[in-house]
Amino acid sequence: MPGRVAVTASAFIFSALVCAEAVAAPEEIQVYLDDFTEAGQYGLDLHTNYVVSGQRPADHQFRLTPEFSYGINEHWDAAAYFLTFKDAGETPETDGVKFRARWRPHAPSPDSPFYWAVNFEVGRLSERFYPDQTSGEVKLIGVWKTSPWTLGVNLNIDRSLQRDPMQAATSEVDAKVAYQIREGLQVGVENYSFLGAIHNSPGQPQSSTANYLAADLKLGEWDLNVGLGHVSGQAPDRTILKAIIGVPL
Repeated sequence: MPGRVAVTASAFIFSALVCAEAVAAPEEIQVYLDDFTEAGQYGLDLHTNYVVSGQRPADHQFRLTPEFSYGINEHWDAAAYFLTFKDAGETPETDGVKFRARWRPHAPSPDSPFYWAVNFEVGRLSERFYPDQTSGEVKLIGVWKTSPWTLGVNLNIDRSLQRDPMQAATSEVDAKVAYQIREGLQVGVENYSFLGAIHNSPGQPQSSTANYLAADLKLGEWDLNVGLGHVSGQAPDRTILKAIIGVPL
């Protein structure tokens, strides 16, 4: 029954997404893998990135997005994101809030290298990069693991939740390849390919690509993902430092 509900919801939301419009926010630079907040547990991740170089006003902008999560049961977890940013020489500002729910048919198993899940997300966001201010996203997550390699691929479809949106529905494919050097240390590359509007929208950025050299470390009970990336195409960012800090609770 949970599987039927999730598949039905995915189909319904996906069909709705391709008919409307949205843009992507730069608050979370992450390829989703098989991490999951277990039932009855709380989690806290701090998503941070700093624009080393880019076009104004993004140049030297710092972004911090706390993500608070909770494990509902074996198949579902949920989270809230609070978006903040600080431009060079300015005071910190808020960019809005997002909520997500993630479903998986089963937990990762040592008997199979494959894992998949679906993430659903809605948000109320700043008008400065979301003219429609409300957004929705479906993220399809696929993971393949065979020691020492990990491969993850995400397909994201974003759209506005307005009835008559100003922005076109967009798609993005994210991928990660990582190699485990030792216990608690992986290195690899991450690619974020924003494909632009699903339907032609001349006034909207059509594509951009970001490539990161990244490392995943476990320091005691802390988890850390750090990366240095370069963005090409129609995006204000150019060189970005990013870190995702998993805080033990």
